[in-house]
Amino acid sequence: MKRTLAGSLLLLTAVTGCGGGAAQDASGGKELEVLYRVEPTWPHLEKMLANAKKQYEAAHPGVKIKLTPVQGNNEAYYTKLALLNRSPDSAPDVYYHDTFQVNADVAAGKLAPLDDYLAKWPDWNTQFPDSVKQAAKGGDGKIYGVPISTDTRGLWYHKDVFAKAGLPVPWQPKTWNDVLTAARTIKQKVPGVVPFSMYSAKIHGEASTMQGFEMLLYGTPGGTLYDETQKKWVAGGKNFTDALTFINTVYREELGPKQADAHNAKLGDKVTLEWFPDAKLGISLDGAWASSAWKPAGTKPWAEWTQKIGWTPMPTQNGEAPGAVSMSGGWVVAMSAYTKHKQEAFDFITTATNKENSMAYSVGTGDLAARKDVAADPKYSADNPSVKFWTDLASVTRYRPAYEVYPKVSAQVQEAMEGVTTGSRTPEEATANYVKALPAAVGGPDKVLAR
Repeated sequence: MKRTLAGSLLLLTAVTGCGGGAAQDASGGKELEVLYRVEPTWPHLEKMLANAKKQYEAAHPGVKIKLTPVQGNNEAYYTKLALLNRSPDSAPDVYYHDTFQVNADVAAGKLAPLDDYLAKWPDWNTQFPDSVKQAAKGGDGKIYGVPISTDTRGLWYHKDVFAKAGLPVPWQPKTWNDVLTAARTIKQKVPGVVPFSMYSAKIHGEASTMQGFEMLLYGTPGGTLYDETQKKWVAGGKNFTDALTFINTVYREELGPKQADAHNAKLGDKVTLEWFPDAKLGISLDGAWASSAWKPAGTKPWAEWTQKIGWTPMPTQNGEAPGAVSMSGGWVVAMSAYTKHKQEAFDFITTATNKENSMAYSVGTGDLAARKDVAADPKYSADNPSVKFWTDLASVTRYRPAYEVYPKVSAQVQEAMEGVTTGSRTPEEATANYVKALPAAVGGPDKVLAR
């Protein structure tokens, strides 16, 4: 999630008045209230929604969209969504969902399958690649959302910092040790610069799990959270401990952000809005969207970023094939199982994910396009020379085991990362605690594979 998603976002269509679904406005027409999370440094969703509202209302006389912004972090917003979903009377009609949460809501009966509606929407078969469609597929094989974005992850680095440290540009690390060696060199030769930044604290939620831990775990030989063959969750093992050991090295050798910054909910903003533009950061493990703030219409326009910043794949642990690793996720627009106005809700979904709005969203956020026609449009990559690189990482990308219990597993991963980040636990101790907590998280010891 992106950012956790630094970038995580969530939109939900809440209910006004009594009863679930769309309320009646003063003139007797239907009104759908759109409640969405906003951040001052991330205006892209709000801009896209304003345009979607205009388009939707023009095409649907008698239906009004009320846009209601809400301030708050991603975890607080998911808490709000859970509270609304406790009752059909307060449940939202439509909401944006991080793909890792979809199956949990499907299993809980909160989401409506879209297959019957999608069969009548030509764009679904012509504009959405099969690989992208998988992001919204439930365990029952049905589709529960329309993708608005996808992404990949890798390493960003500052060329000026590398030059001062005597490091090569372009930089192409082949192993984890190459990454750590570069960070150590920056620490030694460029004082006052953060050598390496990654998400590793609970405050960053799924960003820590996906952009941090899983980028390491899935780069180890056979590393995985879930064994697809045996259909069981993997309990620790050397791969798990090795991933935590990398994190431990970053913080015990003071190669990463200071503890206050590591646990700052705005770490992502520090990286993109302060440290990189000011040449105060060497390397960042993050997602394709990181450069969106530096574009002319971004929150921190930086004309020189294409000359000052480089990008390269995150290598596997010891250079094992395929040599690099990436994780992919993204966001979908989903329909509540409780809405009394399913056709209107689906029509809003298709409006929010049409070419124009998807283009505005992808160009603004830096996320990779979910639609073929957006990806093929010259405007998509006009001011972002890194787009092809991040798109090509799809050849080595992995996906989270987004089953119903995954959010609980992710929370336990974050506990392990936090302990290592602060130094309160060794990698071995954090792994042992994860192994102990995993059975309860996934529904019993019979669902766990010991390593």
